[in-house]
Amino acid sequence: MRVKTILFVLLLLALPSAGFALDESATALSELAAKVKQVTLSNGMRVLLYNRGDAPVFAGVVATRVGGVDEAVGETGISHLLEHMAFKGTRTIGTTDPVLEEKLLAELEAIVNLYPKGATFNQDDQARWNQIQEELSKIWQMSEFDRHYEVRGQKGMNAYTSKDLTVYMVNLPISSFEFWCRMESERLLHPVMRQFYKERDVVMEERRMRFDDDPSGKLYELLLGTAFTAHPYRNPVIGYAEDVSRLTASEVAAFHRKYYVPSNIVLSVIGKIDINSSVKMLESYFGRVPAGTRPELPSVVEPAQEQERTVTVDLPAARRVYVAYHKPTFPHKDDPAISLMMEMLAGSKLSPLYQQLVEQKRIASSLEVDEAPGVAYPNLTLTAAELRGDHSTRQYLSEHDRIIEEFKSTPVDLELLSIAKRSIAMEYLSGLDSNMSLATDLATAEQLFGGWRATLDWYEQAMAVSAEDVTRVARQYLTRSNRTVGTVEKSTKGGSK
Repeated sequence: MRVKTILFVLLLLALPSAGFALDESATALSELAAKVKQVTLSNGMRVLLYNRGDAPVFAGVVATRVGGVDEAVGETGISHLLEHMAFKGTRTIGTTDPVLEEKLLAELEAIVNLYPKGATFNQDDQARWNQIQEELSKIWQMSEFDRHYEVRGQKGMNAYTSKDLTVYMVNLPISSFEFWCRMESERLLHPVMRQFYKERDVVMEERRMRFDDDPSGKLYELLLGTAFTAHPYRNPVIGYAEDVSRLTASEVAAFHRKYYVPSNIVLSVIGKIDINSSVKMLESYFGRVPAGTRPELPSVVEPAQEQERTVTVDLPAARRVYVAYHKPTFPHKDDPAISLMMEMLAGSKLSPLYQQLVEQKRIASSLEVDEAPGVAYPNLTLTAAELRGDHSTRQYLSEHDRIIEEFKSTPVDLELLSIAKRSIAMEYLSGLDSNMSLATDLATAEQLFGGWRATLDWYEQAMAVSAEDVTRVARQYLTRSNRTVGTVEKSTKGGSK
């Protein structure tokens, strides 16, 4: 559960002491723990509510426990494509004739189902397909859904699909709370595959730009496919091109019916709300969603890695190096210590990897650290660097490994550990300031870690990490046999090996 540091090192150093940030965050989290209200609707949908602030606004989050990890090869990308469809409107918003639209969409699917996946339509069916699309274009009002939110003062309306979750979010005035309940519950009750095949083409283009034609994206995708040999974390959330190009509206609708059930959904509402009346309103709208059966979670276990793995992409681009080590995830006791360790190693401009590789030896022009690709299952701690000039990936890895071995064999720098803890503490404090950030974090913890209080538990454990803990996890996890190295090498032609 790595916390990404977004504060400048100068701000961290400006704090009077580590205790200042830690005390402040501990107090804020204690108040949070006492005020969050959790209820379960009649159909099994969980709701987290927190009344705070003076401004008459709220953040609403709908988090569903479905993502790339739930997809089999052949249907990868389906949860992400479904997220795209959710912004096309409801059964009545987005069309001037719902009855005709339903009839025409069904006819489109009837044509699709006449052919094997990927097959070309015959001339007559293609002509009818084009005619139906023309008829639909006359009754569609594709900006209507967004307009309803805009006129009610929405801010930050967005969504994302990850390996583990699909999340929809928005900030609204409290006067629009019932509107939000109605709109979001309608999207759950009556999804419409409006403009599905056009949107499928949009996703294909998105994939091309972000992965096929982007050196970093291409390397990242290949790295995951190399680091994971069995677990679905190896598959891209956006999907493989061959899979996405063959998905049908019928398949996506069936996927929605399976995963978008109340027991698999968490609502999070943070802001100036009356909790009792809010619960009644939520029950009135979201309680309409049929209970259904909660889908089983993936059970594939990634086998232990026994030797270093490598993957190289030859592209006419700057050299890049990704180094990824397997690790457990929370609530495993080592997860907070690994986060502190990586924050110390690479998370700030004072960290040894950044200092020596970027500032002093100037082998790399940038260095980032993250946790990937998800957080619900054992994952990776990852550093990513872009190299300067003609420096080789071999030279970078030689220096990288020297620094890692030195870190493992020498006493922990207590000042670096203190800075890392202060960074995480300040990250928590800044997250508490935002209704949206807090709503998302609580819903995520509830979905992935067995309860929303897990985010507090992780923080407490992170603050208790000792120098001995850091040394222990460094020696245990930062080994050659436990890692995968991905590189981009300069080439006059594209390719991978």
